[in-house]
Amino acid sequence: MAKTMLGFDIGACELKIAQYDGSTVRRALTAQVPDNLVKNGVIISYAAMADFIKETARENRVPGRDCAVILPASHAFLRRVTVPAMTEEQLRVNLPYEFRDFLTMGKDKYFYDYVVNSLGRDEEGNPKTLDLTAAAVPKEVIEDYRDMFRRAGFRLRTAIPVECAYSNLLRTHGDTDIKEFSFLDLGHTAARLYIFTGPRFEATRVIDIGLSHVDEAIADATGVDEHVARTYKHADHQGAQTLESAMNVYNAIALDLRKAVNFYGFNNRESDLRDIWCCGGGVHIPALREAIGQSVELTLHNIEELLPPATQSAEDLGACAAAIGAAIQ
Repeated sequence: MAKTMLGFDIGACELKIAQYDGSTVRRALTAQVPDNLVKNGVIISYAAMADFIKETARENRVPGRDCAVILPASHAFLRRVTVPAMTEEQLRVNLPYEFRDFLTMGKDKYFYDYVVNSLGRDEEGNPKTLDLTAAAVPKEVIEDYRDMFRRAGFRLRTAIPVECAYSNLLRTHGDTDIKEFSFLDLGHTAARLYIFTGPRFEATRVIDIGLSHVDEAIADATGVDEHVARTYKHADHQGAQTLESAMNVYNAIALDLRKAVNFYGFNNRESDLRDIWCCGGGVHIPALREAIGQSVELTLHNIEELLPPATQSAEDLGACAAAIGAAIQ
């Protein structure tokens, strides 16, 4: 029987927790992160975050100790690389040099990992090249996260970039009829588009407009502060979600998304991207989804289509998609 794993996704606005038992999502929940605890994706105080995670888990009776966490993009370097075919030992020695233009500290200050996407062979069938998705993470970051979860009462088993979490979802889903997938995370500080060929990661496009900009627009239009505006947005208080100022933000997100999709298609002429699976807090705003649907010539899907079976309603599953992906081992 597969061991239960908890997945954590720590965002600027929400903490997402998922419990996965190897076949089924048993729990998925979100909690509002205290103000100023996360800035630009970086945890400001690991001790304070540990206490918040511990309290949230206690209040929601979250079971289990082993956990996995999504690393912010600022802490995890992810690359698609092609290298000559070599042994695992040789690859461990050579992999750090593939990141030499990205690392700010000595190569020994990082952990490295990889997944083999495909093996290229020569005309005689001998291994020739390796197509890899490789990652590098500072060792001190892993230690900080390990200590944080230990203080919160958990054992950190895995720390991965969000792209790897989405790849886990695709690998588990196993739909061979669709060749290309894209995830659109409508997050608090930005919207992010992740593109895959099957479970193989291809590219990320960042749209620097997020739900916080919607909060600002509602606050300006209604004369309240942004915290109150956020509650207006969530409850659609007096039609807050469809205020003209909010609609302008949706249209800006949709326009930049269309540009990102077109740019990817221009640089990948063999691409036949047709579908987007939406996740993140923005999936609960119908007007935002409608604006995106009208702007891009792609079919919009709910992320629940790609998730494992769950024992609860779908309300929190979309927001917790990355946490679920992290919990899949």
